[in-house]
Amino acid sequence: MTLSLRAESHSVTTETVAAQTYVTPIVHAWEVSLHWRADRRILSVQDDGSAAIEETLVPASQQCEEAPPAEKTDAALQLSLKAFCASWLKAEIIRYTENRSGALRDVSPTASENALPPLAETSPPLLSLWLKRAVRPSLILPHLPFEIGATSQQSLQPASNVLQNAHGSETTKWLDAQGETPAATLHVIQQLLWNATPPAAAVRVESHESQTQKDELFFADSLSTVSLQDGSLLRANRSASRTTSRHVDPVPGLPQPPEFSSKLTVTVTIERLP
Repeated sequence: MTLSLRAESHSVTTETVAAQTYVTPIVHAWEVSLHWRADRRILSVQDDGSAAIEETLVPASQQCEEAPPAEKTDAALQLSLKAFCASWLKAEIIRYTENRSGALRDVSPTASENALPPLAETSPPLLSLWLKRAVRPSLILPHLPFEIGATSQQSLQPASNVLQNAHGSETTKWLDAQGETPAATLHVIQQLLWNATPPAAAVRVESHESQTQKDELFFADSLSTVSLQDGSLLRANRSASRTTSRHVDPVPGLPQPPEFSSKLTVTVTIERLP
């Protein structure tokens, strides 16, 4: 298993020379990755097709791998990603139940799996919830005919009060898979866009910072290849990102308003060992 995280922040700096003000975009970025081995054992199978599973996680090393320093780095980004890695680099045993479609339930109450990954998201924690499932070496089977080319698409409009103005879509498709083992690949794309209105209390507080409109975008793309011989996951490439963009008033003399945004991308790669 390989898990990579990349954080980016986009902002601008201004410099005034004589009567002319110049705006320069700035991008801060940092990336880390970690590796571990997951061994799954089926402890028992119930009459309804659900299975009790024990998963043993063993880190491949005692530290995370860091990307080469970029031209522009930010200490806060580095510290936050290092803290995330430190929380994941530990051996543990997780026990849970999978139903016949692959959905998880009854996770062992002593396992850290019950806690959300420490990604410091604002509500709702979509990226953290996605990551909890994406790192499991298995697959949730969709309500879709199992045949190459079968496709389904549906709109997403959550009923949560936090996402009242959200809209998005989910597309699922079965693809043919190449390789020595007969297999099929499930391709799932999810996207959701919403406007995060600042709390009324925050608007009333006097501050030198302007209250701006904030847009949130969640996007996930997953390719999971399943063996047709035993239903096991052969390999998977799963990625998701959450982007926060703040809109400011147009600035005289600039063709577009300055961009202020942040983006966190999570990538999971899974390979079944021989």
